[in-house]
Amino acid sequence: SSAFCLINNGYGSVSSAPLGLIMLLSSPCAVVVPRLANGMGERKVFVLASALGVAGSLVQMAGTMVFREHGSAAQLAMILAGASVQGFTYASSNNLRFAVARFSPPEFLPTATALVLFGGVVSSLFGPLLSNVTRYMIPGADYAGNFLQIALLYFLFGVLAKLTDFEEPVGKRSKGEGDEVDRALGMLLDDSDYRRMEEEEDDNDEYIEVGARPLSEILIKTDLPLLTLFQCLSYNIMALYMSQVPLPLDALGYTPNQGTLVITAHMLGMFVPGLVSGRIIGRVGIWTGTCAGFLVSILGGGVMLVNYSLALFFVGMTLVGVGWNLSFVGPSALVSTIYTPKERADVLGFNDGLMLLTIGIFALTGSQIYKAINSWRVFIYTLIGISALSAFAAVAVGFRTARRGRLKVNAAGDRTREGDAADAADSIDHSEASLEGSLEHITQAVNK
Repeated sequence: SSAFCLINNGYGSVSSAPLGLIMLLSSPCAVVVPRLANGMGERKVFVLASALGVAGSLVQMAGTMVFREHGSAAQLAMILAGASVQGFTYASSNNLRFAVARFSPPEFLPTATALVLFGGVVSSLFGPLLSNVTRYMIPGADYAGNFLQIALLYFLFGVLAKLTDFEEPVGKRSKGEGDEVDRALGMLLDDSDYRRMEEEEDDNDEYIEVGARPLSEILIKTDLPLLTLFQCLSYNIMALYMSQVPLPLDALGYTPNQGTLVITAHMLGMFVPGLVSGRIIGRVGIWTGTCAGFLVSILGGGVMLVNYSLALFFVGMTLVGVGWNLSFVGPSALVSTIYTPKERADVLGFNDGLMLLTIGIFALTGSQIYKAINSWRVFIYTLIGISALSAFAAVAVGFRTARRGRLKVNAAGDRTREGDAADAADSIDHSEASLEGSLEHITQAVNK
C-alpha cells in the first residue's frame, strides 16, 4: 500500500523506502527482541509489537488524510515515520518461526516452520484483496482506508498473541521447569567443554547442566554463518522482485489494483507451498531443496522475460514466491537446531539482525538501483545471475555436508561395533548431520 501510494503521489523513485525502513530498523530490533522475550515473555513482546504496528499505521493514515495534495512532502514524511515505528513489529513477528520450536518435536520442526510460513496464505489472500476494497473507502483521501485496515490487522495480531500459551520467561518459571529442554539439547549438541555432569547433594542422580557458549564460538563451531548467508540470499532475491515490480507495472500502464493482484499471486506462491515444503525438504534434503528453490526463482524471472503481459507477471512472480519458500525454509529451520535455550537470544539476534539489515539496505535503495538500471529486463537478468550463483553454492555445500555427515555416521558405526556405543553417539555433531538434509537422519544415526 505504501509503495503504490507513493507512486500515485509522484514519489516512484522512493516507493520502496517504507519497506526498506521497516526492514532496516528491524535489524537492531531483531537483536533486542529475543532478549526482551527472555526477560518479559514472548506474549508481552508480541502485544507490544502489535501496539507499535497500530500506532505506525494510524500515523500513515493521518498523513494521507491531512496532506491530500499531490506531491506533498509532509505526506511522504508521515508515511516514512509510520513505517519506521513498524520495524519492531516486523522483527517480533519474524520470530514466530522460531517460537514454534517450543511447540514442536525435533522431527516435525521443518514442517512446523513451513506451516508458520503457510500462515501467510490467509494474509496473501485477504490482505491485498482488502486493500483493493479499502483503498478509496475514505472520500478524498486515497489509501487512507488501506492504512486503517492494516491498523486493524495489527490489533487482531495482538489479540491472538494475548490468547496464545507462550512459554513463561526464564525468571518466572518454577524450579526445574524447562530443564528437560535444556538437557535434551545439551545431549544433542556435540560440545564436551560446554556440558558438565553434576550431582545433587540430596541424591545420587546425575543431570546435565547446559551453559551458554559465546556467540563467537557458535559462529566458529557451527554452520550458523552459512545458514544466515543463504537466508539473506533467498530473502533479498525475493524482496527485490517484490518491492520493484510495481514500477514496471506502473510504467506499462497497469492499474494499482492489477498490481495488487500480482503481489497477491506472488505472496500465495511464497506461502501456499508451506503445506508441503517441509515434507519435501525432509525427504530430498535441506540443500537439495534450497538449490531447487533458487532454480525455481530463475524460472520465474525467465517467464517475465518472455513478454510484458499481465498473465506472465502473475506466473513469474508466483514462481519467485515458490522459489523463496523452498530456498528459505530449510536453512531457517536448521538455525533452530544449533542453539540451546540460553543461547537463543544471541543466535537469533545475529541471524535475524544480519538478515534484516541486508534486506533493509536493498529495499531502501532498491528503487534507486532500479532507476539507475532503468530496465526491467536487465534487472531480472541481474537477479537470475545471483540466483544461479546461489544454487551452485547450495549444491557445493550439500556435497560437503553430505560427505561430512557420512564420515561421522561411519565413525559412529565403527565404534558401535567395537562396543563403545555411548562414545559413538556423542561423536555425531547434530548440526553437521542435520545439514545432510533431514532431521530424521540425526535420529537414525544416533540410534545406530
